[in-house]
Amino acid sequence: MSPDIQAAFHIFAAHWRKVNAEWQYPVHTHPMFEINVVLQGQQQMSVNGQSYTQQSGDILFIRPGAPHASFGSGTGLEMTYYCLHFDIDDLTLRRALLTVDSVSLSGNTPELRGIRSALDVIISSTILSESDDSHRNRLVTLHASLQLFTALSGWVLAEMPQTVRGTNTEATENTVALANAIERLLQESVSNAALKGERGGSIEGIAARLGYSPTHCNRAFRQIYGISPRQYLSGLIIRHAKLLLMDNTLSVDTIAHRLGYRDVSHFSKQFKRWTGLPPMGYRRLSHQGAIH
Repeated sequence: MSPDIQAAFHIFAAHWRKVNAEWQYPVHTHPMFEINVVLQGQQQMSVNGQSYTQQSGDILFIRPGAPHASFGSGTGLEMTYYCLHFDIDDLTLRRALLTVDSVSLSGNTPELRGIRSALDVIISSTILSESDDSHRNRLVTLHASLQLFTALSGWVLAEMPQTVRGTNTEATENTVALANAIERLLQESVSNAALKGERGGSIEGIAARLGYSPTHCNRAFRQIYGISPRQYLSGLIIRHAKLLLMDNTLSVDTIAHRLGYRDVSHFSKQFKRWTGLPPMGYRRLSHQGAIH
């Protein structure tokens, strides 16, 4: 049997901007992935201390935590760029994206053409579209977003020989195995929460079960996947909660219990903090087709 596949991705802070010749953006970092593409003109960028000159159509892929800055066009002319940030909770793809060596995605391979094609659709449907049909625009954008992650997966597979020897050379086989074990136990804790009658998945409990300190487990997990076990667990709970809320036969109380919450109000407050909506608000919008 093939394994169950569940993955959630989040595209946010996507924007395009036309800037003058004097515009620059200082060195900064952030905890998500970034894709930056020049739409018109030229941009001078620095990523991890290395300089890149982006011509129109050139794409840069910036991993979480990588210091980067824009020094503007460098030509005395205006420049237009498009930028989106994204995150994904599938740890296999996330680890591959974290360890692949490439920053510049400019080229003519099928994988890079697929990334650019998906980006073109996202840009035109969400940023440059003149259509008033927001529902259609959202569906087009969702379709293009799925294409983008398909293309990114294809790019990672094409780069796999380099990825194996990639930047994460400090990770030992024991570290990888420990991170994988923590991932498996976190997933099990969410699936079995209702059977236990309490919220599972604490890193302290998992560490004790595996025979390591919580500090060591946190460090190993973050080294391999780029996020903490607690962040990953929150993502699993959010995803599972959203799926359960789409089933109208389940009350919010039942869903909270299935996720290991004894207090439904605590679950409701956390869900609203995660998504900006209370559970019933999310359910109503999801059945109206406003949330995907």
